[in-house]
Amino acid sequence: MAGDGAIKRPATKRQASTSAQESQSKKAKRVETGSGTGFLAEAKATAIAMDALVKRTDLKSKSTYLDRRCDKCNGRTVKDCLTLQYTDAKGAKAKYKISDLRYDLNAKRIALTGGSKTSAGGTSSSSAPPPGRVKAPPLTAVNSADAAASLAAGVKLRSGTIMPIVGFGTYKLKDNEVAGPVGMALKAGYRLIDTAQVYENERGVGAAIRKSGLGRGDVFIETKVWRSSHGYERTIKACNQSLKKLGVEYIDLYVIHWPGCKTGWPLPKGTMCPADWTPKMRDTGTWRAMEDLYDQGKVKAIGVTNYSIRHLKQLLKSCRIKPMVNQVEFHPRLVQSELLEFCKKNGIAVQAYASLGSGDAAQAESFFAFEPVKAAAKAHKVTPAQVLLRWALQKGCHVVPKSVRAERVKENAGVFKFKLSASEMKAIDKLHTNTRYAWKGLDPDTIK
Repeated sequence: MAGDGAIKRPATKRQASTSAQESQSKKAKRVETGSGTGFLAEAKATAIAMDALVKRTDLKSKSTYLDRRCDKCNGRTVKDCLTLQYTDAKGAKAKYKISDLRYDLNAKRIALTGGSKTSAGGTSSSSAPPPGRVKAPPLTAVNSADAAASLAAGVKLRSGTIMPIVGFGTYKLKDNEVAGPVGMALKAGYRLIDTAQVYENERGVGAAIRKSGLGRGDVFIETKVWRSSHGYERTIKACNQSLKKLGVEYIDLYVIHWPGCKTGWPLPKGTMCPADWTPKMRDTGTWRAMEDLYDQGKVKAIGVTNYSIRHLKQLLKSCRIKPMVNQVEFHPRLVQSELLEFCKKNGIAVQAYASLGSGDAAQAESFFAFEPVKAAAKAHKVTPAQVLLRWALQKGCHVVPKSVRAERVKENAGVFKFKLSASEMKAIDKLHTNTRYAWKGLDPDTIK
């Protein structure tokens, strides 16, 4: 299991946010798509019970004014809260609006109980979705990846967020081509969509999710801050940009894409981006920003990608909030057993990529042709792709396969009705050669 229970966002000893940071926070709340639609517009249209009681949680913000306004709301109805005034970060009086209440709800500083009358004066029903909305089965928490029985199964991270075990990847799909595959995946029942700043498809991903008819809470969005954005301010800026492109108020999982800075093409030889990069920045700058974004409610969970055991040990020594996920290359040619065990002991969920092979390696061998994989596929009357994904699940990994073909998208979801035997697992394990295909074969542990 990735974590034993939900962690609390602790009060931090750092100083309150600057006016510039508060401005960014407010701006993020107002993000909408150009057409005026999107999840933020949808959130404004979704009714909140005006007679519901507001309950203050024990979660704290680094901005004391946010805590004070939440304290004032405690024990009042939503209707009463919307008559209150509070003192903002600049010391000015401001009216507590519905957007403020939603922001505090998303950050989990407050919670609502009871209520029947909506903001429109009607009645609300939790059993039926709003008109035009597709109703999805609730995410169900299981103890481990191999216990998943459907695409709605997930593991509860330390933040309390349930991360679906099988997701859909969007690597190498650009904005103008990502909508179709994401739409197919959501229609097939996938609940996690994996994207990244560098994929340049976040806008298309957000549009595809909205078009699906699913509610914001029905889709788990994972995105990554690119290696050229290392550093506190750059990470904050990158997250705000991702929120805007996706058209959402929060990101379910935000992860660091690579432990080092950007080097190589198209940069001049011998240069790097950011120019002020130092290995220390990874933990004291980038990760500190991740923690603050989590505290502010802009992201529901935080993690890393391509971190070695050494990188994780360094981070665990200085972090205030532990990483909840580590996405790494993991397949029969690269069975990272020690890393998997380390993450398990430290409550970090491992999410595998390149499970079916890496598109980065032009000369990569076909995983589907491995004899143990073919033999297991024949024995269980499934495809080699399903065997590879099932093997990863039984190793304890989450997976994010990608395909642009409807039959493959559906096929990759069919990994719950069979189980590989111990001998089949062992035979596939023996294919390990410590070969990396992603990142041109570069071992992340070589990054200082």
